[in-house]
Amino acid sequence: MSDSIRFLVASDIHAGYGENKAVIGNDSFDGLEEVLEHAVKQDVDFVLLGGDLYHEAVPSRFTEHRVKSLFRQHCLSNRPVDLRLDSEPSEIFSGSQFQIANYEDPNLNVGMPVFSIHGNHDDFAGKGLVALDLLHDGGLVNLFGKFTNLDKMEVVPLLLSKGEHGKTKIALYGIGSQNDDRLARALQTNKIKFKRPPNPEEYFSIFVVHQNRPPRSTTRSTGKYLPMNLIPSFFHLVIWGHEHECRIEPEQFEASDRGEVFVVQPGSTVATSICPDEAVPKKVGVVEIKDTTFKMTPVPLRRTRQVVYEELILAKVDPNPRIHKSNTRGKKEPDERIIEDKIKEMLQEAAATRGPEQPDLPRMRLKVVYSGAWTNIPPVNKNFGYRFKDQVANPADLIMIKRVRNVDGDEEDLGERDFDPANPFVVTEEGGEGFQSLGDLVQKALASGNVENRCKLLDIQSMQKVVDEAIRIDNKVMRKKLLSDAVEHQIGIHAGTVARALGGSDFDNDVRIIEKSADKCLKQLVTANLTRISKECVDDAGIKLELDTQNMDEADDCEVLADSDEFPGFADD
Repeated sequence: MSDSIRFLVASDIHAGYGENKAVIGNDSFDGLEEVLEHAVKQDVDFVLLGGDLYHEAVPSRFTEHRVKSLFRQHCLSNRPVDLRLDSEPSEIFSGSQFQIANYEDPNLNVGMPVFSIHGNHDDFAGKGLVALDLLHDGGLVNLFGKFTNLDKMEVVPLLLSKGEHGKTKIALYGIGSQNDDRLARALQTNKIKFKRPPNPEEYFSIFVVHQNRPPRSTTRSTGKYLPMNLIPSFFHLVIWGHEHECRIEPEQFEASDRGEVFVVQPGSTVATSICPDEAVPKKVGVVEIKDTTFKMTPVPLRRTRQVVYEELILAKVDPNPRIHKSNTRGKKEPDERIIEDKIKEMLQEAAATRGPEQPDLPRMRLKVVYSGAWTNIPPVNKNFGYRFKDQVANPADLIMIKRVRNVDGDEEDLGERDFDPANPFVVTEEGGEGFQSLGDLVQKALASGNVENRCKLLDIQSMQKVVDEAIRIDNKVMRKKLLSDAVEHQIGIHAGTVARALGGSDFDNDVRIIEKSADKCLKQLVTANLTRISKECVDDAGIKLELDTQNMDEADDCEVLADSDEFPGFADD
């Protein structure tokens, strides 16, 4: 028996994603199965998951059945488990009915232990339970890191050892998905305590989290993320779930007290959106620990579906197209040939890089940017993608159209990436995707234009707090009343602003229009938050808000939080 401890690390399985779609319905389950197959083949001591095992907080019966079947098939066996659990199980699994590690339960035959925290997708769904509680109490998964109160919390580690006299020791800490701002504040104010084992220098300490890694909000001082410098430096390794880009190679960062810690970001095993981060090849990793040193071995996933993402700026291909301004498209406009050639090029790239076990049909996204003279004609219809329905998995959303408004022009700006508040009418060519929180989207959508859609009429922080409160309410009548009361209260606060802005118009009537507009906008935002469905919200005043789910998962499903005390009755709990 080797003294080293080896485990396979993966995250964001999102089992059940797209289960009702004909082509990609099995992709998420194929990802989970390949992870478990690699664990058995690599003969690791256990599997460590970084959250979001499920795509939905309340998975369908079909998804639950598939997941449980896969765990039973690959994790229950007579294979001996050489790990020793040296910590008190009742402290680790205090939130579960069965407070014992499944491989130590004499009633179960577990050959491959799986340890997991919960993510934001498989978060609490009622009565203090998460979807993984069913797997834990069913003896298939060991759920740890489950907390509901960040005001005063002690994180107790799983103490695992192996070898003669426990030569190699691991202290495994975990915190399931939390609101990023609250978690950051709790760490900053020392409300979270990490219990250290006796002789802590003998242990290799691992911290598993499921949070935003880069800043995701420009409207909050906290940035809606977990800063790296808040993580204590006694951790040797941080496993970072929630982010879907695969960065499996360890990266070294400065921690809270100027020490250094390594971070491994496994990424997702299935693409839940079509964007550059998801286009990075999917991998899991085998971590080997001996004494207090570790080695990471990346393991490519061979059966994941390809994701190909490209951006096509028509003005770069032809800066001066010979087209006349028109409100209708003519036959065979010059953009069609350019777009078709680009898609064919993407298909050739996909065919050249496709592995022997990958599905034949890739998921592709071509973002077509209309700017300059190209805005003289309407863009191609998104149904253009159906020309390739037998060659891609997603013909309906193969094409993404963006019209870029010139600084002195009249075209509508629909560009969501690289949004520059100092010059909001120009889409820049460099930088990241610029994922935004719901507060950012609301502010961006309502802070421009005329008085009917100017956010100065409504307090942005109060709106954030209202949406945050509304998504916690199951009763639709109570939710509707909450939203209506909130808008009425805000309109009342800003009545003077409304009156000055509207001048001598019919004040009462205009207030009713704005109130109805804002009320509908709030309700649509809550609906988008509840269903996690891509929506384009348009209210009666013409406010247009596009909630593009392109990596919205990484933006924490638009979950919002505000620290404002201006709106009474909504405590920051």
